[in-house]
Amino acid sequence: MAIPLARPGAAAVPVRAPDEGRRGTGAWLRRVLGEDWTSGIPFALPMLALLIGLIAWPFIRAIWMSFHLVVGPRWLGWVGLANYTAMANDPIFRRSLGITLQYTAESVFFKFWIGLAAALALHNVRRWKSVLTALILAPYIVPEVVASAMWRFLFNPQFGGLNASLASLYGWTGGLIGSAKGISWTGDPALALHSMVLVNVWKGVPFFTLLALAGLKAIDRELYDAAAVDGANAWQRFLHITLPSLRYVIIVETLFSLISTFNTFGLIYLITVGGPGGATRVYAIRVYELIASLTYGRAVALAMLVAPILAVLVIILGRYMQGGQRGVDDRENVLYRGLMFCVWPVKMVVRLGLRLFWLLNAGVETAAAAINRTLIGTVTRGDATASRRVSRGALGLLVGLPIAVIAFFELYPFYWIIITAFKTNQQIIKFTSIFWPNPWTLEHFQYLFFQSSFLIWLRNTVVVAIVATAVSLAVSSIGAYALVRLRWRGSGFISTAILLTYLMPGILLVVPLYQVLAALRLTNTLGALMLTYPTFLMPFACWLLMGYYRSVPEELEEAALIDGCNKLQAFYRIVLPLVTPALIAVALFAVTGAWNEFTQAFIFIQSNSATTLPVGIGRMIIGDVFQWGPIMASSVTMAIPVVCFYAFAQRFLVEGLTAGSVKG
Repeated sequence: MAIPLARPGAAAVPVRAPDEGRRGTGAWLRRVLGEDWTSGIPFALPMLALLIGLIAWPFIRAIWMSFHLVVGPRWLGWVGLANYTAMANDPIFRRSLGITLQYTAESVFFKFWIGLAAALALHNVRRWKSVLTALILAPYIVPEVVASAMWRFLFNPQFGGLNASLASLYGWTGGLIGSAKGISWTGDPALALHSMVLVNVWKGVPFFTLLALAGLKAIDRELYDAAAVDGANAWQRFLHITLPSLRYVIIVETLFSLISTFNTFGLIYLITVGGPGGATRVYAIRVYELIASLTYGRAVALAMLVAPILAVLVIILGRYMQGGQRGVDDRENVLYRGLMFCVWPVKMVVRLGLRLFWLLNAGVETAAAAINRTLIGTVTRGDATASRRVSRGALGLLVGLPIAVIAFFELYPFYWIIITAFKTNQQIIKFTSIFWPNPWTLEHFQYLFFQSSFLIWLRNTVVVAIVATAVSLAVSSIGAYALVRLRWRGSGFISTAILLTYLMPGILLVVPLYQVLAALRLTNTLGALMLTYPTFLMPFACWLLMGYYRSVPEELEEAALIDGCNKLQAFYRIVLPLVTPALIAVALFAVTGAWNEFTQAFIFIQSNSATTLPVGIGRMIIGDVFQWGPIMASSVTMAIPVVCFYAFAQRFLVEGLTAGSVKG
């Protein structure tokens, strides 16, 4: 506001009010930075610091490194595309890429169908649903190093549990099954990769089951009732209601699994180290081999060569994650349309396959209906009560049989790890008392707690897991809120950038992250893990919380602001209590990730005083001498805390996924 002041005989001089300049500057900043920039930027600042300092900067440095000849800490000069050319022409890399693609395709295919079958069966269970769900989820939550120890023992050709079980089955069936004595599951190049697929499927099925189960809970039951009234059978209801309703969940879980399976390192490295003869050398192991030889430039270039494959997956994943969440404009952007144009042949093949499926399905449904009428009519002889009894029995079989088979598959390795932990060394070596300890012993647990460094590893793991989880939870909760609820320029770009972190293979960032930690003098310290673990925990946490925040009505926050709260008070007092299930779900995923992490701890930590449990156990199972008793005992001890944690908070996990992250 201008106030005219004048003295007699003088022209009026306009004078600005004291606050007018500040108001003008504030309005200009709001136009440039967004209406809520004063709250949005501070809320997102911790998340931005992690993204820039520990993801973006190492990624940029990795790209720069790929154009140089880097041997260990020495930068020997610019080489341009020479590293990329050398790696593209490397037959070992080409073979490892083919192995990776085969391993990924086989693993995800079986994980999807087994996980969907498990979710459908569990969704229709009336009793003991929580117990059965916890049992089937067990492989997902046990540390990767524990899973590796389990399966390395099971695959052992001399005294492994798998050969022993098949040999016993041979005897029980009178030789109909065939003897499996002496089969080298990981020593035979023809079997090794398929054995690794089996392990990945065993560990990955619970992830598909969990997300599909959460998606099934979100489907309106009235849709099924209306379809049943119209005469649709169970198969038709599955095809026309369940699958379309789960479309978003299926795409997201499949893309997540494709990315994580493609980047697998620890699980295969701990069991086969890439052998025999390179039969299981996935590309991440090849990158690690180059890192171990100190040829950092070529290692990074090799990792960058697979980036286009991951980029396609991440772009599609981002489109569905952002479009499937409430309140997000799902219009296809230019990048997504360009990608879809490039892959249109694949889309045409998929559409042709679907048309053939529907034609085949129509014929099968007609034949199955005729057979069903004939069988039920023969068994029940027109009795309606008997017909309903037969239908209920068939439904019970369809629910019970998959659960029984999948539960046995998921729990079978746990049986062997537990009984081996309580066997004496003589029982293990001489292969006596195969299926049950006789006598039971605690000698391996006594060795762990009183003669080894196990308690030091356990303490380090607990400290790192608590700190990393707390940092990830704090940063992701306020950062996701700023991206979803507050209007400020750059929030959309940052949301995409968080998702793009899945593009980068974890092995790619190892070298530049190590150099960052060395500059900060954090190598061989727990601080290195506390600082770097949130880099892979935060993106998934942000995605889950962003979906949940969108489910909270904005009117609640507006009412709090009218009552005098600022943005921080409205978030802390109103929004945060409403998203408790999602926070618990995030904490569960974060604790599991930090508790299980192997790669970074393996490379960043060499000192025994800072070693974590996964690395400590991993060092026990790498080599020609196997301490199976202590390995199994340490695996049991390491798995117990996570299993108990999940058993306590399982309900919150499914509720958090259902309410905020898997609704399309």
